[in-house]
Amino acid sequence: MWEIENNNRTDLGVPVRASLYAQGFYRLFFYFTAAAFAFAADAAPKTFDLTISRGALPPQQRVLRVEKGDTVRLRLAGDATGDLHLHGYRLEMRVVPGKTSEFTFKAHATGRYRIEWHPADGDKQGNHHGPPLATLEVRPRECGRT
Repeated sequence: MWEIENNNRTDLGVPVRASLYAQGFYRLFFYFTAAAFAFAADAAPKTFDLTISRGALPPQQRVLRVEKGDTVRLRLAGDATGDLHLHGYRLEMRVVPGKTSEFTFKAHATGRYRIEWHPADGDKQGNHHGPPLATLEVRPRECGRT
């Protein structure tokens, strides 16, 4: 704290009231900065480990639920070579047997988005839109959560 001299001024020549406002500002800045770093540390990606077997996922892996603003990580393994498409986000990933493929993205738009599997030996004529492999469900962030 600064020492107060005559005429309500600090040793730096700044009026006491101004120095108190500055102290309050710096305290608020510190608290907001600390809170932001704490939130960033808590905001781990929502990770989904998916295993494609014979062109399908187990039922418990078919709906992926996140909130808008979440960081989403999809990790895929499969028994056949093919491409995975996340429609609406325009993301695509190649899956090769024996390797785990991964991509990470920010869930920036709410809604339900088809995740489709296109095996490498599938229909070559472009008519490949059957039922989705899974659905990404992005919900609006709950009130009070950042």
